[in-house]
Amino acid sequence: MATIAIRADGGSQIGMGHIMRTLVLAKELAKTNDVFYLCRIDKPLSGRYSYGIEKVKNEGFKVITIDENNVLGELERIQCDCLITDSYDVDERYFTKTKELFKKTGYFDDMNLYHFDVDFIINQNINAEYLNYNTDKRTILFLGPGFALLRDEFRKSKIKKVNEVVKDILITLGGSDFNNYTAKILQLIKELRYNFHVVVGPSFKYIDELSNYEKMNSNIKLHFNTNMKALMDRCDIAISACGSTLYELAACGVPALGLIIAENQKEIAKKMEQEKLIINLGPIDKLNKEKLVNTVEELCSDLNRRKQMNYNQSIVIDKNGAEKLCKNIMVAIG
Repeated sequence: MATIAIRADGGSQIGMGHIMRTLVLAKELAKTNDVFYLCRIDKPLSGRYSYGIEKVKNEGFKVITIDENNVLGELERIQCDCLITDSYDVDERYFTKTKELFKKTGYFDDMNLYHFDVDFIINQNINAEYLNYNTDKRTILFLGPGFALLRDEFRKSKIKKVNEVVKDILITLGGSDFNNYTAKILQLIKELRYNFHVVVGPSFKYIDELSNYEKMNSNIKLHFNTNMKALMDRCDIAISACGSTLYELAACGVPALGLIIAENQKEIAKKMEQEKLIINLGPIDKLNKEKLVNTVEELCSDLNRRKQMNYNQSIVIDKNGAEKLCKNIMVAIG
């Protein structure tokens, strides 16, 4: 049994993606190891970090908090066999220092920005295998959707049958939506004849505005703390941010329109569209009503295209990716 620390944060500004994907790995590792989290805090503690800490604790993991202004200094007091980091607030100094502090280190990556002085890199994204990582020869690379970190319910899911007529559309932009993009989408498509199911994440700020859309439009329904698997099974297509949710949609066989809401999603969206897994709507800040409405209507009316996307999704994701990744990490730790 090894002691493994996971360095990740989640909140109103950062979003919940780092927390959600590490939790999948943490649960798998915790079956045979002692796993705990290291999460940053501000003073006083605000929604910037509190939502992530609360989520981790609710999933049964111990959280050790560290000062956001002294991360490396705080890590010096941590005892563990392996540190796995999932954060964009890192640089080459961070990797060099943590390699000195811990026996083994790993990093969740999306953008390939540095020389990584780590023992292993995890990148589940569909474009990962095409990245030319700058690492030492000893660094092990776990790349691509063969290591997709799907929650238990999605590992057991079956690809859904494509309905001839589209009735229900899922809208999901992650756990925070700091810029209130969900409201923008609803404003653009509220007049369409479909039922829109809107996922409201745990750290959404603009719930009152979204609630007004629900009150004023009978075809809009908000979903809080929802069963995502059940909701995906219910919906015919989805409008989604181009993050980890796309892999869950693929596991369920839900054709998706992808929106780029962060810089690290550009290449993922591009590659997924090339593989005919999604339709890439581009950056959300450039989205207009004509483009969104026309693309939604075109996909809804094109049964063959939806069937092809559904089939492509069925062959790209390894639903046992989390288990496979865990086994490989344990070999790397030694």
